[in-house]
Amino acid sequence: MRIFLYARLVGLLILSSLCLSPLRADTLDDFTVATWNMQGSSASSELKWDTHVRTLISGTGRIGVLLLQEAGLPPRSARMTSRVIHSPGIPIDEYEWDLGTSTRPNPLWIYHSRVDVGANRVNLAIVTQRRADDVIVLRPPTYISRPIIGVSFNGAAFFTTHALANGGSDALAVVRRVFDYFASQPPPIRSTQWLIGGDFNRSPDSLQQAISPIPILRTRVGIVSQNSPTQRSGGILDYFLVGSVDRLPLITSLASLLYSRLLGQLASDHYPVGLLRRSN
Repeated sequence: MRIFLYARLVGLLILSSLCLSPLRADTLDDFTVATWNMQGSSASSELKWDTHVRTLISGTGRIGVLLLQEAGLPPRSARMTSRVIHSPGIPIDEYEWDLGTSTRPNPLWIYHSRVDVGANRVNLAIVTQRRADDVIVLRPPTYISRPIIGVSFNGAAFFTTHALANGGSDALAVVRRVFDYFASQPPPIRSTQWLIGGDFNRSPDSLQQAISPIPILRTRVGIVSQNSPTQRSGGILDYFLVGSVDRLPLITSLASLLYSRLLGQLASDHYPVGLLRRSN
């Protein structure tokens, strides 16, 4: 009897230690990410959602976090949830988008910010395979900039941004806004690894030159891009920045154009760019 009770006690202690052990925080390398300027509009964005966005987030090599600019309106088949998102006066809603069937559901999550209330063209959106633990909405970094929206998962956060068309003059301010947000947070949120993906409207080299004179950003923020034009007219405008308040995250994923995943169709004047794990 004593042996039985002792064995049961040991088993309970082991189980409780497993339950109480902290889970490993997610890193940016745990996710496949892509950014795409959809060149959306209220008229054409529905088709792009149902064909091109669906292609990027489905099937083999599907994207886990898709960062969208000029996203138009969300697809009509998406259902707005009742989730209340805390926002500084910037509209943002969560949608559940089920790409499965009644017997085999496949829910995805859309975080859509209707910042273009007139033409509904240059809205921002993020599509995720997992429901976000938290949704982050940051005010525009300048009075003429767009807001910055993001989602976070257990220690990793992803933001979509669309810099100004006048050469991305606010791109550095976008980086500072995200960095300063996490610098103002208590632990462990402060240590979050974060990524900004989007249309920066300037080259990676140009943005790096703006970052380099600022010591804290130079040592904590890195640019991840590839070498081919991301816009039909030329120029590398779409890429990623990764950072953390504590240290520059180690990224082993590779940036790559995802044009082939659009099945060869020129659905936008921008090509989607992915940050894919090497195994992909």
